[in-house]
Amino acid sequence: MSAKIVIIGAGAAGIAAATRLYEKGFRNVQILEATDRIGGRVATVTFGENVVDLGAQWCHGEKNNVVHELAAPLGLLESSVVGRENMFIRDNGDVVPKKISDRLMVIAEALVESDEFASYDGTVGDFVTERFIKVMQEEKNLDIDRELVQQFLLCYHNYQRGYNAFDSWYNVTASGLAAYNECEGDQSLTWKGKGSKSILDLLMKNHPAQNAEPIPLDDKIVFNEFVTNINWNKGPDNPLTVSCVDGTKYDANHVILTISLGVLKENITTLFTPQLPIMKQNAIQGIYFGAVNKIIMEFETPFWIDMGNTFSLLWDAEELEKLRGTKYAWTEGISTFYKEDRQPKLLGAWMIGKEGRQSELLDDKEVIAGIMFILRKFFKSKDIEEPISILRSKWSTDRNFRGTYSSPSLASDQLGTGPDDLAHPLTDCLGTPALLFAGEATNKGRYGTVNGAIETGWREADRIAEFYGKQKAAVE
Repeated sequence: MSAKIVIIGAGAAGIAAATRLYEKGFRNVQILEATDRIGGRVATVTFGENVVDLGAQWCHGEKNNVVHELAAPLGLLESSVVGRENMFIRDNGDVVPKKISDRLMVIAEALVESDEFASYDGTVGDFVTERFIKVMQEEKNLDIDRELVQQFLLCYHNYQRGYNAFDSWYNVTASGLAAYNECEGDQSLTWKGKGSKSILDLLMKNHPAQNAEPIPLDDKIVFNEFVTNINWNKGPDNPLTVSCVDGTKYDANHVILTISLGVLKENITTLFTPQLPIMKQNAIQGIYFGAVNKIIMEFETPFWIDMGNTFSLLWDAEELEKLRGTKYAWTEGISTFYKEDRQPKLLGAWMIGKEGRQSELLDDKEVIAGIMFILRKFFKSKDIEEPISILRSKWSTDRNFRGTYSSPSLASDQLGTGPDDLAHPLTDCLGTPALLFAGEATNKGRYGTVNGAIETGWREADRIAEFYGKQKAAVE
């Protein structure tokens, strides 16, 4: 096919679109990538004795998951350690008995998976808080300490904040969150020490486990090319024009835009000529785009080895209030510590919400001091030395991302918009799909996931192929 197609962004959606187009016979494809690597929010880097993922890390689910369908038949996935030996630990160092923590988690998860939750018109926070307290007041649950109930509720809020990348569960409706279509099966499958970058190799048919002809994208990607404007006012005989910060311009018959929602939000007034339709602007402004950061530490001696793999933090209300008045207030954003797969000396910390964004502005020395304060507070029985090295993500302050992944919000509900509006292509007067949108934020049922991003890249590639298929059929 001779049509010129420019793909903006070489993340999972961009690579998926490019490889799909190649397989359908399109060769005149150019990928513009603002960074010096492919992957986007799939970021596998060397650290410790192997590699770690600063971004996407796990394959979430098995059934109807395109990542699982590509990787599992080749034996590339295994269950992560974060799916077992999980524990809840209080700020006085006490570990909550597993039978109690399991009960609390089962009750909370049942609430957010209920039909009542899916049809509830209020916020996630209103629903869960009210229903959880009500259930815990039942006779069968009165054996659980009331203070622990409150601590768990705060901890579960932090769990939801990290899992869904929102600042508060009072800023998202229950029905909006329930629209997520979770793939059945193991939610924490990992890549056997090879990292999530493996999915990019699979898409390009370049993985050692594949017996296939690689899809040659090397000469189609231009790195360090930050897009500043897309003139999409395309007539039947006029191309779209993509302008970059270095002054380079690219003409195209079609543009597939896969950049993060955070970058769209930041550049919405300057990125498009003419301005996008109000429907599209509302979607970009309304859908929430949060940040979930990681702090990964290497220790000479792993102090947690005899305790478990994942540690959720339970704060006493008074202790938490004291913390908020100190220089370590940002550490409230540490929701969980977790062990890295196949790297026994590494311990990671999830950094969530506004506190997580604040931590990006601190230097490593300040971050280590805060982490040590929290570790020594919660793991009082352990002799904990400072880590010998540290690695951090800074997704919010990176102009190429401005966050990690999307979630529904009260704002999007109030504007009557969502991922479907963001995904809707812009056409010329003849109905030609000119400016197309892909990326996890355009996937109503699978937002926030790599499999969701890949689905959207394929969707837009198929849209272009279908358009030319219909044209060919009309001529014949």
